[in-house]
Amino acid sequence: MQRVPSDWPVVHLEAEVPGSVGAIVVDGLVAQPVRLSREDLAALGAGVHTIPVHCVWGWSRPGVRWEGVPLAAVLGLAVPLGGYVTVHSASGTYSSCLPLTDAARGLLAWARDGEPLPPAAGGPLRYVAPGDHWAYKHVKWAERITVGDRFVRGFWESKVDDPAGRIPDEVELP
Repeated sequence: MQRVPSDWPVVHLEAEVPGSVGAIVVDGLVAQPVRLSREDLAALGAGVHTIPVHCVWGWSRPGVRWEGVPLAAVLGLAVPLGGYVTVHSASGTYSSCLPLTDAARGLLAWARDGEPLPPAAGGPLRYVAPGDHWAYKHVKWAERITVGDRFVRGFWESKVDDPAGRIPDEVELP
């Protein structure tokens, strides 16, 4: 059974948290590359979405309220021509790849539980993967989304036995 910590564990490897991310770029196999500011993202239909966080290190945070915009809305502007989406971090360390249909169910978030995302938690913009995926599919400091035609292993995906990141049915979640 996953434990529920009282505080948010902070997991990242950077010596310094990246500076402010000004915009998100969508490129790769798309009909229309786009660059969107935070204001542009909010105009796409920002809202509050409840998505749990489950870490492979044995902890979960159920009922997390994220404020942001569904990635599907962002991808809709670019019109994907490939079947995979890789989200890249401004740190240059992290990226995560998901099939288009899974990635689109995720969220580009700028607030968590009513508060702006602090930099250590991925602020100003974090990709939050769907709740049926492990948290290593999230990307802090999201700055670029690349659509491609194949799966590309990111940082954590190259270190785990399950690069797809789906939570197995036998894992007991809170």
